[in-house]
Amino acid sequence: MTGTKWGAWLNVCAGLLLVVAPFALGYHADSQPAVYEAVTVGLLVGGIALWSALSTSAPAWLDYAVAALGGWSIVAPFALGYHDTVAMARNTDMLVGFAVLLIALVSHFYASSVSRQKVAA
Repeated sequence: MTGTKWGAWLNVCAGLLLVVAPFALGYHADSQPAVYEAVTVGLLVGGIALWSALSTSAPAWLDYAVAALGGWSIVAPFALGYHDTVAMARNTDMLVGFAVLLIALVSHFYASSVSRQKVAA
């Protein structure tokens, strides 16, 4: 995200999706850990990605932080124990987490290869 704004903006949207998901999909009353996890991770992903999107010189570690949060979102249903009880929360967390992880890593390495090409040219 440090060199490409598209990845940062996509992850801002993914973070917002995580925040809204428990209420839009109706599982907010079924599992408090699922709601807290989705809202917390969504706010962190959205906030860090927004920082990266709006900054002209965002540090490279922001990409890894967002990727780590995406990875956490994938394993959270199993670590917090709501993978069997709330299938919608599990599926949403895993799908959005995988997307966040993939977007963060692809945009980070895409930015790095573009930067190297510009320096070498």
